[in-house]
Amino acid sequence: MHAIRIALTLALGTVLSGLPVAGQEPRAGHRTGTLEALNAAYHQQLRALEGRWIADLAALAEKSTGPEADAAYRQLFHLAIARDLCSEAQAAAQRYRASRASSQEIQALAALVQVLARAEKGEHDRSLADLKALFTQPGKGDPTATQLDAETALAVGEAYLQRLLRDGRYDVARKLCDLVCQGDAPAVVKDHFEDRMARLALVGKPAPPIAGSDVDGKPVSLAELKGKVVLVDFWATWCPPCVASIPVLSALDRKYHDRGFVILGVNLDAMHQNVQETRKALPLVRRFLVDHRVTWTNILNSQGTADFAAAYGVEQIPANFLVGRDGTVVAVEQSGDALERAVVTALGSPAEKPSR
Repeated sequence: MHAIRIALTLALGTVLSGLPVAGQEPRAGHRTGTLEALNAAYHQQLRALEGRWIADLAALAEKSTGPEADAAYRQLFHLAIARDLCSEAQAAAQRYRASRASSQEIQALAALVQVLARAEKGEHDRSLADLKALFTQPGKGDPTATQLDAETALAVGEAYLQRLLRDGRYDVARKLCDLVCQGDAPAVVKDHFEDRMARLALVGKPAPPIAGSDVDGKPVSLAELKGKVVLVDFWATWCPPCVASIPVLSALDRKYHDRGFVILGVNLDAMHQNVQETRKALPLVRRFLVDHRVTWTNILNSQGTADFAAAYGVEQIPANFLVGRDGTVVAVEQSGDALERAVVTALGSPAEKPSR
């Protein structure tokens, strides 16, 4: 089942680049216009190409059998999820699920395509109904439905939740968590979404306090940063996605720092290593921050009043919370372009400064 989680994560996170656009040349006007016009023109061409690609993959998958069909369906669903084209792949997903094919990985991808297709159309209530059916334990509900095992259903639900968070649909995200927690889902699934609900509950509320000494012994307080937009980032040196996000955070810090954006890192190394004295984790964390050229303030998570992870409901990382100028949480678990959009919105400033 670990492979299924990886597959769904890759499907959501893949950025398709360098796609061949054979036989297509930009019109002459695109070469003399603005950067925005050029990007828009190529984006339109790419979107059209991807639509044809999905249609051709669906046709190939329908007429194929065995491993060739599975390979076509897998690529089709990955492409649809990564590029927000699930509506175009919805019929193929329905066909695959109805076939009761044995691949749990592709069944999970097909189920996610169906859910996201309705979400793309704004049919969130129907998406939630589809998820409820997936979370129903085998032997209950519709006996003819193709049920997913608990871990696979959890992966599909989490992928949908991440898409909702990316789009800022916290209202639907709360409904999703409530549906799972109050429904007939297995205990492992309920526990997962109860944790997610705890994070979502912070949106619109004052950010829990963070105060103490940073890794260099200097006093730090989230309260003293009121008036700025603060990204509270929970991370650890042993967390690959956390490490991978450093260049992105560095770019945001450089781009928006002068407009009042700051990052406050909360390191969890001591908790993972079960170090009774937090100071024992300091040398490793300090060296890591220097090696990776991290310039923003970092504080170590500890116990008692310094257990900031508990205050924010963080049990898995990476995790982040965007705190507005008034000290309230305005966004959670954002990354990539979605994180930058949330920062710009919170700052109330244009995405770019006018060139001089």
